[in-house]
Amino acid sequence: MTQRLRRPLTLVVPLVTTFALAAGALSAVAAEAPADGPLNTEEIAQPARGLIVKLTDEADSSVSDLVDDVAAELPDDVGVAETASGPGEMGLLELSEQVDAADLDDAIEQLQDNPDVAWAVPNGVRMPSATANDPYFTNGRLWNLTGTWGVEANKAWDLTTGSAGVRVAVVDTGLLTNHPDLAGQYVAGRDFVDRDYECANEFCTRIRFRNTFYFANDGNGWDSNPADPGDWDGASRCAGSPRSTWHGTHVAGTIAAKRNNRIGVAGVAPGVKVQPVRVLGRCGGTDWDIAMGILWASGANVTGYDGGQHGTIPVNRTPSKVINLSLGSWNGTDREHAAQWTRSACKFYGDVAAIARKRGSTIVAAAGNNGSNHAYNVPSVCPGFIGVAATKKDGTRASYSNFGRGIDLAAPGGSGEDGDLPGNNIISTFNAGATKPGTNNYAERAGTSMAAPAVSGVAALAYSVGITHPDVVERVLKSTARRAANCPTTACGSGVVSAHRVLTAKAPTSAPRLTGPPRPGRTLRATTGSWRNGAQVKLTWYRGSRAVRTGTSYRLTKADIGQRVTVRATATNGSAGIYHQSSVFVKTKSRLSFSMPSKVKKSKKTRITVKVKAPYVRATGTIRVYDGKKRIASKKLTSKNKGKVKITLRKLKKGKHRIRVIYSGSGKVTSAQRSKVVRSR
Repeated sequence: MTQRLRRPLTLVVPLVTTFALAAGALSAVAAEAPADGPLNTEEIAQPARGLIVKLTDEADSSVSDLVDDVAAELPDDVGVAETASGPGEMGLLELSEQVDAADLDDAIEQLQDNPDVAWAVPNGVRMPSATANDPYFTNGRLWNLTGTWGVEANKAWDLTTGSAGVRVAVVDTGLLTNHPDLAGQYVAGRDFVDRDYECANEFCTRIRFRNTFYFANDGNGWDSNPADPGDWDGASRCAGSPRSTWHGTHVAGTIAAKRNNRIGVAGVAPGVKVQPVRVLGRCGGTDWDIAMGILWASGANVTGYDGGQHGTIPVNRTPSKVINLSLGSWNGTDREHAAQWTRSACKFYGDVAAIARKRGSTIVAAAGNNGSNHAYNVPSVCPGFIGVAATKKDGTRASYSNFGRGIDLAAPGGSGEDGDLPGNNIISTFNAGATKPGTNNYAERAGTSMAAPAVSGVAALAYSVGITHPDVVERVLKSTARRAANCPTTACGSGVVSAHRVLTAKAPTSAPRLTGPPRPGRTLRATTGSWRNGAQVKLTWYRGSRAVRTGTSYRLTKADIGQRVTVRATATNGSAGIYHQSSVFVKTKSRLSFSMPSKVKKSKKTRITVKVKAPYVRATGTIRVYDGKKRIASKKLTSKNKGKVKITLRKLKKGKHRIRVIYSGSGKVTSAQRSKVVRSR
């Protein structure tokens, strides 16, 4: 972790954060079984219809000569129907019926033992690249992926379905990993739902742990198991739901449910992996636990930030590039304190986001389901979070979705209206258990909780093709979003996210590279960085926020001293608003000197004269004097000193001393140091 966090006292309150699910308006309907039968919980075989063989250049036999060898190793009642020869010494052994590719292992081994065969592979069955055979895909229920105002995932799959090396942290209620549409779609996560507390005496001056773990509901506090045990509030301790929401599992399915496995649904980015980070139990989760979940997901070291009560917490070895937060709370019900509470919370969450983003993570958060002013929704309105509103099938804002300041993007979240027919909300992976996990199934839900993972899935696709800086990912998401005529900026931010447009945008995959010393009178040079899709790139130099030059080089001047100089690479042939940049802070170089006798008397104090000069400016800062590693004097250097100060040192003990003088420069001048060996006698 690169930055020390202190627990803000105003936020250490029990369970203040709740799911971003619309309450009454979210009357979700449980999805019926697919038309072709009940949920199939078995793994779907990889189909194959034959064997493709390549013969060696020296082979004396033909493909048809291999039939007898292959036939003996095929499954029962399966034979070679016909053979065909192709270019490059390749040929086909077509089977009488389709089989599981795994059933051809013996036949392949037999062929590879033949000296005339270079290699043999199954003749697999592929689906059209921009579709899927998942039932809810083929029957049109996944409109959030493919509809007119869906995220255009099916078009994006022509380019990539996502990389397994990209992880999306689902910071939520945990995950039901045995769901067949999520099997193998996740990496190890962690549980940050803490244990309960209670008063240990009448006046609550002593606190102890409660052993019931009611809120955590899994019998313990922070641990390595992010499984969702259920979050029903059976004892009505916090006016929670009497049924478990299986919220994290529903969110995870929208992001990365398997594609082309002939069951259920498909995720926006089925090739990436989900990382379950459990931060919500019964009655929600605390800001602290949520923040620790975010930081751990990003790869930061969170050991010790729990007060040491949980011991060493292993650093996340598979950090997530995208962090999804389908959670939040709205402060707008208390008008007197709404702005104050939001600012206070955002100080905390803003610092948390800064750490995670510095580590390379993009953070996506649901905008909340209050149908009101988003300016009071935490954490989605806070700096560093991409706030996501929810839209209906026609691209308009869903009535429950918050709107206004801080909305960055929109994505399908469902209408969430009473009397909704099946197909108007977001269907995803779910569970039939009323309280504890039961039979895996699918269900429709509506809310900004459903919109946020759509954006997270698209962000994961961007990372998969090399767009990896959080700032650039956000710019690409926004600049390629589609604007619905009846969903203005105040409701939908930059518009409805599009996976296909993100992947086809002319976007940078690396920043411009700056070379040269950041000193006045010297020249900085820059490359354009790497870009996708054949971008023509323009380099623009900025002093602060003011553009001062274009081109590959910039000669620094006196006016740049104390300023941040930035080179910005922008595509000139499309993709307006997408850029990547690098910057340096310009200082003038200081020259330090000091005068001191080589021999001093131990009985007398010694005076030294320190001079600091710098081109163009008068040096200011602090002078510190050390005897070895021990500081023995310090003095401020102000503009009135005109770069020169005299310092009286304490008496030096008899012997040899290495005197070091260190100048800590101001915002305009570099630091410097000099040393000298003196003898005291």
